[in-house]
Amino acid sequence: MKTDPFLMIVLRRRFEAIIREMTNALFKSGRSGVLNTAMDFSCSLTDAKFQSVSVALGLPVHTGAIDLIPRVVADKFAGRIVEGDCYANNYSYLGNSHCADFTLCAPVFVGDRLCFYAIARAHLADIGFPTPTTYGPMSRDVYQEGLLLPCVRVQRRYEDVEDVLDICKANIRSPETFYGDYLAVLAAVRTGERRLQELCSKYGSDLIRQFVDDFQDYAEEITKSAISRLPAGRAEKTIMYDSELAQYPDGIPVTAILEVDPEAGRIKFDLTGNVDNLPLGINMTESTTLACCRMGALNVLGPDIPRCSGAFRRIEVTMREGAAIGIPLHPAATSSATTNLCNAFACHVQALFAELADGLGTAYGTIGQAASSAVVSGRDPRNGNKPFVNQIIMGYWGGPGVPGNDGWLTYGSGSSQGMLRQASVEISELQQPLMIEELSIRQDSGGAGEFEGAPGARAVFLAHRGPIRLTANPAAHDFPPPGVRGGEPGLPTRVYKRDRDGNETDLGISIDVELQPGERMISLACGGGGYGDPKRRDAGKVREKLREGWISVEKARHVYGVSLDGE
Repeated sequence: MKTDPFLMIVLRRRFEAIIREMTNALFKSGRSGVLNTAMDFSCSLTDAKFQSVSVALGLPVHTGAIDLIPRVVADKFAGRIVEGDCYANNYSYLGNSHCADFTLCAPVFVGDRLCFYAIARAHLADIGFPTPTTYGPMSRDVYQEGLLLPCVRVQRRYEDVEDVLDICKANIRSPETFYGDYLAVLAAVRTGERRLQELCSKYGSDLIRQFVDDFQDYAEEITKSAISRLPAGRAEKTIMYDSELAQYPDGIPVTAILEVDPEAGRIKFDLTGNVDNLPLGINMTESTTLACCRMGALNVLGPDIPRCSGAFRRIEVTMREGAAIGIPLHPAATSSATTNLCNAFACHVQALFAELADGLGTAYGTIGQAASSAVVSGRDPRNGNKPFVNQIIMGYWGGPGVPGNDGWLTYGSGSSQGMLRQASVEISELQQPLMIEELSIRQDSGGAGEFEGAPGARAVFLAHRGPIRLTANPAAHDFPPPGVRGGEPGLPTRVYKRDRDGNETDLGISIDVELQPGERMISLACGGGGYGDPKRRDAGKVREKLREGWISVEKARHVYGVSLDGE
């Protein structure tokens, strides 16, 4: 290692500070609610070798394989990249996560040399689907999804390529919102570019590039050391995911093989046993599959390991082309590649470690997205009847039980892991013409265990000014998040439409419903699975959850064998 250890700490924090500044630029200027309230976006930096220093400041499913983006830029535009260029990519077959994740990548030059890439990925409220959504789980192929940008130049020498932006605006329902979000993402990458150039000006680009190389070796070494402390073993496990296909009447299998070799300091995942691409939009992409494996393994290894390319060297992933969990084969649809199967698989990666030993891994968290996190659309009578599309991230709860702790309430799924912010009820009602009548803990929804899964949310949306369309992909209707090591599953998800007469209809797994004024959608979200035998749970913790209303007297008595003090 050539970089002074003290300087290495300083430079690592400088890189993280740059990413935070990129994040603030996007958060403060994003126009759609999913960006400026829920923060459904991520920023990152790599060097010209596609090595990252930190991917810990964004959503794991976004950042865990974000190095694929500059690789595509370098390959597709070899010899044609100049300072001031910026490239847009939302194409699942070229390293992106899914089509709603609009990703900008700007090359960073120091003098005449390309030294870094600044990257920002934002989940847009609308990307031009046939229906107003950003997921499309029922899309049968890529042609039923939204507008696709297969790594195209969107700026040349700091000037917009207007033709590309015109195409985007023409295909998106709210072009003003899209353009505002585009400027916010652009502000993030240009902030990263400027700050990296300033950093190189202060320390010298040669030293900074040497630091990035040395930091990878450091991260790899401590990752290898952490793996050496794990038990050696092999775990193979399959869980089932809700099916809407006749060919899988008993559910869609999600499978993986984990091998831990402490002596070699290596973790291996074999995913080749998964089913072929499905005629649905829930197929995962290379980016989301890699991200789940990398970030899931590092979660088990602990918080002290840098989330960077050097750590990823010790995690091997074998997957096949044409698999629903792996590398999609064109024209497979992948618009829900960050939710649905991805949620189940991200948890599955961590749960495999629980098969090796007690005290390792986690149970399963939220699978799919509760209808309380629906995409809402329509026309707003308060704003000249203009069209609107936005996703509300609300009640995205249900973290898994983990060794030593109950589930984290706002963890959500394994693909977000608590990085999405809870939307404000009041701000959501200002941003779109609906009323949120209820947002509360869904009692008894967390899976019982020595360490209990976090509960899901109960939410009620009311249309009161005009028709509102809601689309959602909640899943966990038939197969709720499982527990591990004797823990019980969380309650399954349910979504109902209640008409003006009070009649309720179960809306099933994939939701596309229009509410007329006076009608309601009721979302009952799944809870996380429990970890460990419920009979080993501390009675004081049971009583605490009972007093808070998270569990009922019946559950305390019949599942945990505990009653209120004095009874």
